[in-house]
Amino acid sequence: MATKFVTDFNKEAVFYKGQEYTYKDLIRNSKYISSILNINPGDRVVNFMENRPEFICSFFGIWNSKGIPVNIDAGYDTEELAYILTNADPKIIMTSNKNLKIAKEAVEMVKKDIRIINCDDLVFSKDFPVDEYVIYSPEPEETGVLLYTSGTTGKPKGVVLTFDNLMSNVDAIVEIKMATPKDRVLALLPYHHVLPLSINLLMAIHIGTLIVLIDELSASAILGALQKYKITIVVGVPRLWEMIHKGLMEKISKSKIASFLFKTCKSIDNPKISKVVFKKVHDALGGHIRYLVSGGAKLDANIMEDFRGLGIKVLEGYGLTETSPIIAFNRPDDVHIGTVGKTIPGVEVKIAEDGELLARGRNVLKEYYNNPEATREVKDSEGWFHTGDLGKIENGYISIIGRKKEMIVLSNGKNINPSDIENEIAKGSDLIKEIAVMEYNNHLLALVYPDFQLMKERNIVNITETLKWEIIDSYNIKAPAYRKVLEIKIVKDELPKTKLGKLRRFMLKDVLANLNNKTEENKKDVKEDPECQTREFKTLANYIKEEKGENIYPDSHIEIDLGLDSLDIIQLNSFIEKTFGFKVKEEEVVDLKIIRDICEYIRKNSSEYHLEKINWSEILKESIDYKLPSSSMIWFTKMFFAPVLKLYLGLKVKGVEKLSSEPRIIICNHESFIDAFAVQRLFKGDMLKKTYYFAIKKHFQNPFLNFMARNGNIILMDINDNLKESLQISAEVLRENKNLVIFPEGARTRDGQLQEFKKFFAILSKELNIPVTVLGIDGAYESMPFGSVIPKPAKIKLEVLGEVKPEGNSVEEIVEKSRKIVAQWKVENKNKLDKIA
Repeated sequence: MATKFVTDFNKEAVFYKGQEYTYKDLIRNSKYISSILNINPGDRVVNFMENRPEFICSFFGIWNSKGIPVNIDAGYDTEELAYILTNADPKIIMTSNKNLKIAKEAVEMVKKDIRIINCDDLVFSKDFPVDEYVIYSPEPEETGVLLYTSGTTGKPKGVVLTFDNLMSNVDAIVEIKMATPKDRVLALLPYHHVLPLSINLLMAIHIGTLIVLIDELSASAILGALQKYKITIVVGVPRLWEMIHKGLMEKISKSKIASFLFKTCKSIDNPKISKVVFKKVHDALGGHIRYLVSGGAKLDANIMEDFRGLGIKVLEGYGLTETSPIIAFNRPDDVHIGTVGKTIPGVEVKIAEDGELLARGRNVLKEYYNNPEATREVKDSEGWFHTGDLGKIENGYISIIGRKKEMIVLSNGKNINPSDIENEIAKGSDLIKEIAVMEYNNHLLALVYPDFQLMKERNIVNITETLKWEIIDSYNIKAPAYRKVLEIKIVKDELPKTKLGKLRRFMLKDVLANLNNKTEENKKDVKEDPECQTREFKTLANYIKEEKGENIYPDSHIEIDLGLDSLDIIQLNSFIEKTFGFKVKEEEVVDLKIIRDICEYIRKNSSEYHLEKINWSEILKESIDYKLPSSSMIWFTKMFFAPVLKLYLGLKVKGVEKLSSEPRIIICNHESFIDAFAVQRLFKGDMLKKTYYFAIKKHFQNPFLNFMARNGNIILMDINDNLKESLQISAEVLRENKNLVIFPEGARTRDGQLQEFKKFFAILSKELNIPVTVLGIDGAYESMPFGSVIPKPAKIKLEVLGEVKPEGNSVEEIVEKSRKIVAQWKVENKNKLDKIA
């Protein structure tokens, strides 16, 4: 039977924009709205507005009229709202000034007779006559609310929750004493989601808890509300806690004392001590927080551990819209980080044969609205709800492994949960804002949305290389072969997500397709955008088409869309200088990545125009003030590593007679940290002294290694600093009749396979007319793969394979022929080993 759900506790119920609303106010205003609805029992009324007191009053006013509230996302556009109006067939839309226009457009679109009531036009009076200061609930089996799923896999479905479904959660929260009438709840999440509806509204109003609503989801507004209203409970989604955690950790990491205290508190694991030590943190959060509640998605266990180290308790739970929503929760006095806790009272769970978590109880939905087929798919004859999540249960504590439909199954039968990989990669760097891992051509590919602003602040100009080698690769070296991410694609916009921040994985294929194919929208840009008609744009379009074979658009990103690497950008800048008659300043163009911005930069600086064919020789002729590193340690390193290479690693050198005494560019495939020391064994006397090595600067940050580089014939390059200068230094070395050793793959192989050769060495060869001596190394990867600290005993081969001369070859042909020599040699070696085996 219907129960007294909202009663007058003779106290304040809601604070909003500095105004207080008592329980009596809410009941009166709810009954006023009920009086103007003029609906029949069972009629549906859409609540289409932001969190505000009128939303609450509308919800309970609908109940008072025995209608069915349909809470929908206030962020819907016209088409999304029109879909709901068609599906739910409501009589009325309750809305606000913010959403009035969209509401009108949607009603016009569906051509239905739906009344619109703007809550901002309502005049609430304290004189409105009230028969009884009580709002009664629907009957237990009557529909309490109609909600729409967030649609991670397609069109949202209407979830019919009975009043008893809703009360299952309210009763459970009260029973496990998660909240009391003395608590003060900060309502951040919109009421069209069942978690905030259940905890921040129904539970709170039913037991007499204070609710604080804020109309601005900014850090300052949240902190202000926490402090002003002495908030005790905050319900949020992982993205909120990740944001707060990031801010706190950044501040702590800046102080050695704070970092030490934080590590100490984590090891002691005593909340009372942590609260005292980090009193300032607690004061910033209002000083009264009992715990934070996290739901809607999985929260990284490391974040929860860090909060715990600060003395902040985070309770993570699990559920779905279809389960009202809570299935399980960590209790305030029983937090098991890494799990979602135990089931709430009245709910039972089990694991199906395929690993799917099933749930049964009062909380399971009645049905999907007007969709019996979908209902049968998730709710079996015994009442078990099939969650679609893979899980495990240990000692009653539930762990969620991942979404069943989102698991990646490779052709080798391996199952991969992409979110695990995404979390591991993302926590390794603050340069990644969003990442999505998907299967593509039977390997793992990552779509990465970088923090472009942070990249700019840190002067990172080579986005792809930085992400690939410094971030993704750090994950790959620890991951099993089948879990390695072998390809990355950079995206310029946020990945598709639901309002709660869940990744809409079914849309990732479209994102990738748009990256791989030029869109019709881009073609339209060329025809209609005035920028495309400018001299600057047309000149750049012709140049890039000729050099890279790519069509450009005003909003093309030169690296992400056009595939220009650091060397291409150097050449582009030189072309701009020659064509438009001004000196390009490196510090000014470092942030210019979009064609439209580059065109504007040219317009501001150009003084003349004369189209000339640009070539690398002009770039390499520019004078450079650089002192070659000393050779003082070169003899020591050769002598020191000689016995290790010969006796422990079994190094055998062949083809020394093919080495020329004339200056050469010497290239070798890159298998291991051992490679450079092995190559050094080729040279004796003056040739040892006059042979220099080209290396990546970041590998020599250690003071000792940096000293060895400065005194060991090593030229250091930074891919994010000045590659043009590195190229010019290399040219200077070769002009001084020195040899230069370059590993053209740019980095050590991660899987033992030969990688693509970068054209750096080939440009030098072609423009300075210096032949390339090609070396091959084999066995070094097996001895010391990337990530290893100590090499294993091995049989390493190093062989001088031959030369590629620049005469008659283009830069691209020099690259291709050099790599082919090494590739064929590697195949021959493998065939010999196979025959022996």
